[in-house]
Amino acid sequence: SVQLHLSTNDQPANKQLIASHTGWTSSREWNKFGSQRSAAINLVAGQRYYVEALMKEGGGGDNLAVAWRLNNSTTPAN
Repeated sequence: SVQLHLSTNDQPANKQLIASHTGWTSSREWNKFGSQRSAAINLVAGQRYYVEALMKEGGGGDNLAVAWRLNNSTTPAN
C-alpha cells in the first residue's frame, strides 16, 4: 500500500492524505489507479511544504515515486 501526504506548510502536523492505493504498479506507472493521483493542488513558489510518502511492500518487487506537474503541464515532473 502507498500513501502520499502534503501539508499546507512545512509542519508535519498539518499533513493531509492526498493520494493512495493498495495495488501493485510498475515503476512510474502513474495512471493505473485513480486514487494514486491527487486533485490539482496549487502551491505557492518560495513557500515550504512538508511532503510524506509511505509504502508497505506485500511481496515481490517494490518501488515508490512521486511526481508533480508544473504550470498545468500534461507531463509529470519528478
